[in-house]
Amino acid sequence: MKTKSAYIKAPWQVEMREIELPDVPPAGWVRLEIEACGLCGSDISTVAANAKDWMPFGHEVAGIVEAIGPEVHNVKVGDRVVVESSSSCGVCDLCRDGRIDLCLKAPSTWKQPAKGFGEHMMAPAVSCVPYDGLSPEVACLAEPSGVGFDMVKTADIQMGDSVAIVGPGPIALTAVALALRQGAHRATVIGLPHDAARLALAQKLGAEVRIVEGDLSKEEELAKKFDHVLMTAPTQFIVPAFSLLTYGGRMTYIGIGSDGMISFDANNFHFRKLQLRSSFAAPARYFPAVLRLLKAGAIPGEEQISHRFKLGDLGDMLRIARDDKRNTIKLVCCMGGGATKN
Repeated sequence: MKTKSAYIKAPWQVEMREIELPDVPPAGWVRLEIEACGLCGSDISTVAANAKDWMPFGHEVAGIVEAIGPEVHNVKVGDRVVVESSSSCGVCDLCRDGRIDLCLKAPSTWKQPAKGFGEHMMAPAVSCVPYDGLSPEVACLAEPSGVGFDMVKTADIQMGDSVAIVGPGPIALTAVALALRQGAHRATVIGLPHDAARLALAQKLGAEVRIVEGDLSKEEELAKKFDHVLMTAPTQFIVPAFSLLTYGGRMTYIGIGSDGMISFDANNFHFRKLQLRSSFAAPARYFPAVLRLLKAGAIPGEEQISHRFKLGDLGDMLRIARDDKRNTIKLVCCMGGGATKN
């Protein structure tokens, strides 16, 4: 069958292409009619600078199963599903030893010719998680919400802990909600002036907010006040944010930078008994949990979506993501229609 899928190329180029997909999916795969797809920060980085050649994009996907291949038993035609960006295989030594978090051997959607910003796509059945009781545009937030969930789990926040969150994007906002639900007595979200809408939502969720335009390490009022720092900003902010940690404090980060190299005083790090942990939610996990939390309102779903777009308006979506950071939180494409929401 023929379908349309969006392709991007740096800097800030997007076009629709006609793609041929199998009428009958291969064994273990399904074909989805896409209902909604969220724009990820990594998508923005890709279209801004990293995509040297044309490539499909979109991995925060909610869709309807419209065809299944042989050996598919976990979903059926007509199911509404969200799609894990990568999955564990369940049969390798790592999986059998209980380390499914380290397995990347299952098939994924990453090298498919059609992805989330389009009409249809192929997906491994193992990556499809059924859902109900949510709109597709909220359900597609399961993927970034799972990243925030993994971050809070990796940090191991305890009741009574104080938490600073650096970089108030959608993943950080999920982490705020979950950290407070976990029992943190204080959550402080640190951002820039252009983060106005995101900081306003963080405050609504119960966090304190601080705007810091200069060097975090110079912020004396915040120095050594936090048991945890959750770092969702680029890697160059890691070292200055060590100053926020109290004795024995722990930083957990997911940020990616154009230059991933950092250097710091290892003796100071050692004698302050600090820890640095990486949260990398690949394979994706915790989708059933975050779908329940989205459904219950414990993770802000509808509140995060600042803009909705039709598939034909992807150019506008990318332009707003680039030029209007003050008013954007989460941008979602609704394949079935839906007017732009400002």
